[in-house]
Amino acid sequence: MTKRWQILPLSEVARVQAGDPAPQAADDFTEDGTPFVRMQDVGRYGKTTALVETKDRVAPHVSARLTLFPSGSILVPKSGASIRLNHRAILAMDANVVSHLAVIQTGPRLNNRFLYYWLSSVDLSLVAHDADMPSLKTSDLATMEVPVPPLPEQERIVGFLDEAEALRQLRQQADRRTAEFIPALFHEMFGDPGKNPKRWPIVPVSSFVQEFQGGQSILTDGTELPETKYRVLKVSAVTWKHYQPEESKPVPPEYEPSKHHIVRSGDLLFSRANTVALVAATVYVFETPPNMLLSDKTWRFVWREPQSVEPLFVWSLFQHPSIRAELSVRATGTGGSMKNISKPKVLSLPVPMPPVRLQRGFAERVAEVRGLEAAQAQSRLRLDALFASLLDRAFKGEL
Repeated sequence: MTKRWQILPLSEVARVQAGDPAPQAADDFTEDGTPFVRMQDVGRYGKTTALVETKDRVAPHVSARLTLFPSGSILVPKSGASIRLNHRAILAMDANVVSHLAVIQTGPRLNNRFLYYWLSSVDLSLVAHDADMPSLKTSDLATMEVPVPPLPEQERIVGFLDEAEALRQLRQQADRRTAEFIPALFHEMFGDPGKNPKRWPIVPVSSFVQEFQGGQSILTDGTELPETKYRVLKVSAVTWKHYQPEESKPVPPEYEPSKHHIVRSGDLLFSRANTVALVAATVYVFETPPNMLLSDKTWRFVWREPQSVEPLFVWSLFQHPSIRAELSVRATGTGGSMKNISKPKVLSLPVPMPPVRLQRGFAERVAEVRGLEAAQAQSRLRLDALFASLLDRAFKGEL
C-alpha cells in the first residue's frame, strides 16, 4: 500500500449496521411496497453497483418499523455460503434489508464506489468465523483497516474501475441470456409440468429412479491438508443452478471411501437436507474434480435399468418452479432454517413423462448450449482475471 494513503478502521469513515429480521406474516408483503433485500437478491447479481431488483416488497406499516437504508449503501453478506462467494452490492434505491446482510454507509471522506471496489478485492471468508455455514459480525467489519486516499484520487480510481466493470457487466448480461435459454426451451418443448398442458402420462419418480444413493457423515476438523486425496462436498456444493465442488472440505488421509460415494461426471445430485431455500436442490454434474465425495446430506440419482429417461431432462424437470414448490411442501423440519426430505416423499412424487425421443432431443440442445457456455466461461475468466489485477494495482496505488 502506498505510504501516502491513510489507513483507518472502517468505523471511522463509514457506518456499519445489520439489516432487520425478515417479516413473517403473509400480509407483511405487498406488490407496491418498499423493496426488501434478501440474500438471494444480492446473490442474483453476485456483484453489482446498482441493485434495483428484489423478490419481495414490504407493506408500508411494516417498512415503518424497519430501518430504511438509503440508495448508495453497500451490502455485504454476513452469514452463509455467500460470504465465501464474496457477493457485494450497492443499493440503487432506498430499501429495507434482511439481517443476514451488513449495510455500510460511507461518510464524507470515503467514496462509496471506492469502498465497494476495495471490499470486492478482499476475501471476507478469511475474516468470518470458520464453520460449514460461516458468519461474520458487523464488529469484525467495522474494525477492518481501509485505505483512505484523498477524494480526488478515489474518484480517479473509481472512474478507471467503472470502465473495466462495464465490460464485465456486458459479459454477465450475455451469460444470463444463455442461462435463460434452457428453461425457456424446456417450457417450449414440454410445457409447465405442474399444469401438464400437453397431457403427458403422469408417473411417480420411482418409475425411473431405483434409488437415491448418499454418502457418509465424515468427521473433519476443517484443516486444509494439501496431500489429502479425497474431499467431501459441503451442503453448499449443490444449488439450484450450479454444482460447486470448491464448496468441499478435506477428509482425514486414512479415510478410504466406497467407490459409490465418489462423484462422477454425469451424476444428478440432490440435496436432501439443507436450508429452506435449498432443500431438494438438484444439479447436474457436467464435470468434476477427481475424488470428490458425496456427504450424508447429498444423494445421487440411481436410474432403473434399462434407463428410460434422459438425466438432463430430469434435471430441468426438478429445476422447474412447480416441481420445486411441490418438493418444498414435502420437506419437513423441526424449526429454524434447515429442512429435510425423505426418499419415499421424493420417489412418490408424480411427474409428467414425455417420450424419451423428445427428452433426447432436449438433451442434445442442452449440450449445444453448454458448449456455448463453456466458451463464454473462458471469456469471463479472462475478464475476471484482468479485473482482479486492476483491483490489486488500484489499492497498491499503482494505477
